[in-house]
Amino acid sequence: MPKTAEVRRSTSDVARDRAAVRDTLPAVVLLFVTQGSLILLNPDGGASAWNLVWSLLPLAPALWLVWAQVKALRRSDEYQHIVQLEAMAIGFGAVVVLALAGGLFDAAGIGQPKQYLQITFIGGIVVWVVALAFKTTRAR
Repeated sequence: MPKTAEVRRSTSDVARDRAAVRDTLPAVVLLFVTQGSLILLNPDGGASAWNLVWSLLPLAPALWLVWAQVKALRRSDEYQHIVQLEAMAIGFGAVVVLALAGGLFDAAGIGQPKQYLQITFIGGIVVWVVALAFKTTRAR
């Protein structure tokens, strides 16, 4: 029985993937560092300007990731563009459902709204990435 044929990727596909990693990886590392500093050093939450800046610091790498995603979409071909947007739409649907569930839990007095916000954000991103991985592997 012959082995499964390997998928040969074009030079432009490889170049686009490398560019996406080059744009994204520093932002992911910076996001982990900034978020980790908030978790490990636990600012006291006082109303000082330093605490405000420190608490908002993870927004910088998050915006960097948005910029990297926009660049990746601009570099993509038509098919990759459609697959990425479909995965984003699935992730957005997950965000809507999770936000609704969080609102219902809050109305029932269960948990804290900041927990729902984190779960909604993380859940939406995870669903988006899983949908993208599923759609990409299915297409090969």
